Amino acid sequence: MNLEKELVQKSYYEHFIEGHKKGHPIQILGEMYMDEKKKEMPDFSSIRFCQGEVYFLNKDYEAAIFKWENVENELKPWALKNIADAHYEMDLLAIAEDYYRSVNTDSVILQTEVLLQLFSLNIKLGKREKAVEFIKNAVNLNPDYSGVTDLARTFFEECKDWGNAVELAVNEAIRTESLSWFKVLEEYVERKITVNMEPNYFKEALRTLSSLDQFRFESLAALLWNSYKQTNLFFLWLREINDLLLEVDLETNYIWKKLPDLYKETYFELISGKFLIRDFSDLIPNHLMNWMKVSSPSNSLISSSAVLAWREVFPTDLDASLVGQAKNLLNMASHYEMGIEDGLRLYESIKNWAEKEGMLVGEHFDSLIREFKVEELSTSKILSIIRKVIEFLLEKRVEMEKALIDKIQWNEELLARLNGIHHQLSDMEEEKAQAITKSFRNIKDEFSQTLMIKIPELLRNCSDLVKEDSDFGKIHIEINEEMNKRIADYMEETAIHHFHDAIQGWVSECEDALKDSQTFLNEMSESINKLYREEKITLDCDFKVLDDWRRDINRLTRGIVHLDNANIIMRSTPSQLVLKSVGKLLGQLSKNKEKLQNIYKNFIQSTDYSQTVQSIINPFIQQLELFEMSIARDINMFYKSPFEALNKAIMEADDHIARNKDSLNKIRKNPEIYRDPITLFELRLRQYELMNSAGESISK
Repeated sequence: MNLEKELVQKSYYEHFIEGHKKGHPIQILGEMYMDEKKKEMPDFSSIRFCQGEVYFLNKDYEAAIFKWENVENELKPWALKNIADAHYEMDLLAIAEDYYRSVNTDSVILQTEVLLQLFSLNIKLGKREKAVEFIKNAVNLNPDYSGVTDLARTFFEECKDWGNAVELAVNEAIRTESLSWFKVLEEYVERKITVNMEPNYFKEALRTLSSLDQFRFESLAALLWNSYKQTNLFFLWLREINDLLLEVDLETNYIWKKLPDLYKETYFELISGKFLIRDFSDLIPNHLMNWMKVSSPSNSLISSSAVLAWREVFPTDLDASLVGQAKNLLNMASHYEMGIEDGLRLYESIKNWAEKEGMLVGEHFDSLIREFKVEELSTSKILSIIRKVIEFLLEKRVEMEKALIDKIQWNEELLARLNGIHHQLSDMEEEKAQAITKSFRNIKDEFSQTLMIKIPELLRNCSDLVKEDSDFGKIHIEINEEMNKRIADYMEETAIHHFHDAIQGWVSECEDALKDSQTFLNEMSESINKLYREEKITLDCDFKVLDDWRRDINRLTRGIVHLDNANIIMRSTPSQLVLKSVGKLLGQLSKNKEKLQNIYKNFIQSTDYSQTVQSIINPFIQQLELFEMSIARDINMFYKSPFEALNKAIMEADDHIARNKDSLNKIRKNPEIYRDPITLFELRLRQYELMNSAGESISK
């Protein structure tokens, strides 16, 4: 056992007292202390250091600290570390930390031990970030130290600190070239822990593993490949793995089991039409070269045909030696048996894409397929049909831009028509509301004025009721009753009929005016539907408003003949009070009856009845005014449905214009959005044609 290991285990004292007489270490060290004391220049440091170890091991920490505090020789750094250990054991962690930090030494082992103790101390204090710092420092300083990397891995995994866990696994795999660490890394990748890490982070580990074990290299590469699928790091991964495979020396006799399929699946995913060619084309040369590299001669038909097809569509991208190798392999390949299935899948892909892009070519496609019975289909026939379809799409692409322009123009014309009708309808609504309201107001005002003239006449004519023989003590009561009766008779027999006739005429005029509106709107909807070439829009007004008006007017009319009796002649004005008093006093004086008759007649004929009449008819007139105020709202309801239909059509036209303009802008600004998928369909078609001709001489 070396010295530093003894110091770590606090067993240095065993080495120190070795060769002395047997006995308890304390006793032996005590005797050695006394012997040292006898020397001219005694040095007690080593003895005290050993005594401290024995006291520590026997849990007498204070005695141990006392001994170690008096160590002054080369063991002092270890003594300081041991003092810290003693305080740690007594749970005096702050003091322990100060002592650990005070250790100054060149010994890597002592530095490592101090870092490990600080790591444990900070875990105990709950300071995880500090603990991470110390264990990482320990690993960086002395990764070969017993258990340090395993301790770090366990800690990181327990804390779910996957960034540091992966970093440790990668660094240790590269440093130790141990397959066990590569296995740990595989586990992390399999658990999707590494999915958000940059692919180049693993490049050196993969490079190292490729020289150690080809099988494990392929396994780790495949796991990383699958983990990066469907992430935004996938293209970066492809770049890194392809660069790496071109850099490393791979065993020529190793049969690749996973990478060939991954290369094939990825290639067909890249050229499926989901991506723009500019986004992945720079990956393809290395991708194809490595695909050929990992493909065995017996299964190289697909990869070699991919190389040749790509070279035909993109002539300048591929290395000449790769193309030559692909030609040789294709010439030696046997007939491909899956051509029909591949062709039908390509056909469906093209059809689905074309329909999604609004080219509406499904029926055209199916008519091409229907030319042949399914059982009669051959690979060559299917591929021939697909070529016709692609040619059709290329023509359709030009037509599509023109169709979008036509749609935009058509919708803009439609929108102009709709907005024009909308403005006309707004003007019409305002005009009708004003005209109908005004005509009703005229009827109301004329009716009110007639009442204000006719009723006072009726009341003044009541003077003929005053006779010489009238009972002037009660005549005011009789006259008041007669006045109310004459008002009621007039309202019921004359006024109501005049009002009813006037209102019925008004309703008829309104109906004619609103029917004119509907006629206009019918003509407008017919002209718009001709543009639509279908019964797309109806502009039906709500004539229920007329029924509502008739119902409300009948209710108002009934209010005319249900007027309350008014106190007309018996109102308490000063002149009336005097008149009533005179009548009572002089009623019995016959010689004054003629004079009293004249007074009464004059009073009835000269009285201003306007306020009285106003109070009588006001409740009815107020109802008419409320009705008048509601006319504009009712007219608005009458036109509500046409407005809603027009607004909906305007919004749809606006939306169609915006969407078609957006599509047109995309086509013009990014023609590759439509061109690239067609180019890639053609690329796949050419590959299938080459595969179908496998074994024939390829001279191009």
